[in-house]
Amino acid sequence: MQRNNQLLSILNTALNSSGLDNNKGEIVYHCPFCNHHKKKLSVNVAEGKWHCWVCDAKGASIFTLLKKVKAPKDLFTSASKLFSQRTFKSTDNQEKQIELPKEFRSLTNVVDSIAYRQAKTYLLKRKVTPEDIIRYNIGYCVDGDYGGRVIVPSYDMYGALNYFIARSFYNSPLKYKNPPVAKNTIVFELFVNWNLPIILCEGVFDAIAIKRNAIPLLGKTVQDKLLEKLICNNVSEVIVCLDSDALDTSYKVCRQLMSYDINVSKVIIKDGDPADLGYLEMRKQILNKSRVSDLSILKEKLSI
Repeated sequence: MQRNNQLLSILNTALNSSGLDNNKGEIVYHCPFCNHHKKKLSVNVAEGKWHCWVCDAKGASIFTLLKKVKAPKDLFTSASKLFSQRTFKSTDNQEKQIELPKEFRSLTNVVDSIAYRQAKTYLLKRKVTPEDIIRYNIGYCVDGDYGGRVIVPSYDMYGALNYFIARSFYNSPLKYKNPPVAKNTIVFELFVNWNLPIILCEGVFDAIAIKRNAIPLLGKTVQDKLLEKLICNNVSEVIVCLDSDALDTSYKVCRQLMSYDINVSKVIIKDGDPADLGYLEMRKQILNKSRVSDLSILKEKLSI
């Protein structure tokens, strides 16, 4: 009953109307899209699915309804507390506390050694600037579990370490070695402004090249914690920026975001990746982004 009352309060404010709990697991309202004289908009209390039985407006999540009626951000936050455990996997507690490798050495400390020079050379090839090294606190390890690898730390919105990427700067068959924690995190969250469009890319060096509001996925889907942040902050636009050899991943990510009524645009890089192209070229590519819809995805697939 308490949950029903909380949801009723959220919806009453968002829809500027008084809803009715029909005791069938639903709350019903006058539809704001067709303005039918009877209460035909039903919202499922348990799942947040909603549907108007007159105009057929509907959505798979309460967040899409809040977005369509342009609800304030505090209502998204309140709704998240009710639905995050059902819509997303638990994101509150990290399985293990993460620390940088004890062998971590900052590349801001100049050392006359082969490992230091090779780490710097590798980063130079990836178009990582000295300013980037300072901004992201990039370092390297000479020995230990992460020996021969560049270490790129990630920090959360409070400046606490939440992940790191370890990339070999030698010819190792294992290019990347992940830390022993789940990837369900927001890489480079410290530098994210949720009030601006968010750019999703593939890897950390892509994000460093894009520079502004870029979050690397480190995989083929949007992790639950990132998805929750995008929804609860009512982000105005998400720009999916993936390589041309990742079309299937691009379609999957776009559809995943669109299912929550997030405005999605797409940039497909035909040659190389953002780290290869660099900041200035990537700004041009992003300015030429294209809006994504189910129809545009279908047309693209048919043209391949």
